[in-house]
Amino acid sequence: AAPSGARLQARGSTAESSWRASASLQHTSLGATSLAAGGCVALGCASLAQRRSRRAVRCAPRVLRHVVQDEQQFPPSRRSAGLAAAAALLPQLLLPASASAERLATLTEVDLAEAKGKVVVITGATSGVGLEAARTLVRAGSDVYVTGRTLAKAEAAVANITAGAGAGAGRAIPLELNLASLSSVRSFAKKWSSDVKRPIDVLACNAGLALGQDQKEPSYTEDGFELTVGTNHLGHFLLANLMRPQLSPTARIVVTASSVHDPSTGDPGSQAGLGNLSGLEVGHFGKGASAMVDGGSWDAGKAYKDSKLANVEFTLELARRLKQEGSKITVNCLSPGLIPSPTFFRNQSPAFAGTFAWAANNLLHISETTEFGGDTLVFMALDKGLEGRSGVFFSAVPPGQHVFMEKIPSPEARDETEAAELWRRSAALVGL
Repeated sequence: AAPSGARLQARGSTAESSWRASASLQHTSLGATSLAAGGCVALGCASLAQRRSRRAVRCAPRVLRHVVQDEQQFPPSRRSAGLAAAAALLPQLLLPASASAERLATLTEVDLAEAKGKVVVITGATSGVGLEAARTLVRAGSDVYVTGRTLAKAEAAVANITAGAGAGAGRAIPLELNLASLSSVRSFAKKWSSDVKRPIDVLACNAGLALGQDQKEPSYTEDGFELTVGTNHLGHFLLANLMRPQLSPTARIVVTASSVHDPSTGDPGSQAGLGNLSGLEVGHFGKGASAMVDGGSWDAGKAYKDSKLANVEFTLELARRLKQEGSKITVNCLSPGLIPSPTFFRNQSPAFAGTFAWAANNLLHISETTEFGGDTLVFMALDKGLEGRSGVFFSAVPPGQHVFMEKIPSPEARDETEAAELWRRSAALVGL
């Protein structure tokens, strides 16, 4: 296994269609949804050498700029027409190209031998990074509990994962877990302690969502919390705390975060920032009150980035608490890279989502595949170089370069005072 700080180069180059309809829910290193809103900036800075023809160099940036302007400035009917036209035009401007199915080069069979016999729980395992990680771990001999918002979704994912698994594979077991419902999280923890009764070796807090950039009003969880932070942060916060007694003595908790937690990444749009946490207080967060952690006005892109910042702060604060307790349980977080997919973009305009995914894969070359993303999660779960290490952040940067390396989280993410207060307010909101 590579040292924990090593660059993990990609291997393989099996071509797959950039329009492959694989269901995947991803967390991005550049923030796909905010790139959608600020696409005229992000798309305009692509390396000209990577464009497929002189005509593409002249025309593609203008087309994409108009796509974004249309998305932001005009009514839905006009948006749809403009986006559909751009989606149809772009493939004609550039020569065909396809994303490559890159995998982590150092995630070898020797590394995967560590998976044999492990008990793994993965949230958001019905698509994308979670699904691919579950597939790899099951084939390597782990028993993976595949959670989904509904049992039917989890069962469908299990059928996908186990197809062709072969001899020596572990099991994939479906369980229902809706992180947008505190009662569902509590039911899951109760079912585990009363029925499953197995020590967990890896708890992967991977599920997440992002709302559409043009969504003018917030959506809410079953408990009345803003949906993005309520699912991505509060749901996992409660789950990790309730499952602590079910973890093995040397278990790993892995949190899928994103590099967009850090404003220095240069991601377009409003930046992550929790302010003084004024919005995240009992009776003041959610329906009829503030939808933003910092108490500011509603901003769907910022809500996603804030949730990822909360993920990193939670990781680092839990690592400090575990160390103080003398526990050998570790907790680390990661950003698997920009993986544009139909599922991640399900709250965006379909025409824009398709255009952006095509451009990210073939024009800008800033994307990763779901297989690569799954491998990053498996690496965090198994790498021997991470034994005994806690509170570290790995990220797939630079974007589209198929490397995965340890990075220093943002200054705000490392603010211990803020993280302790975030913990206190989160605990009060979920009833701990």
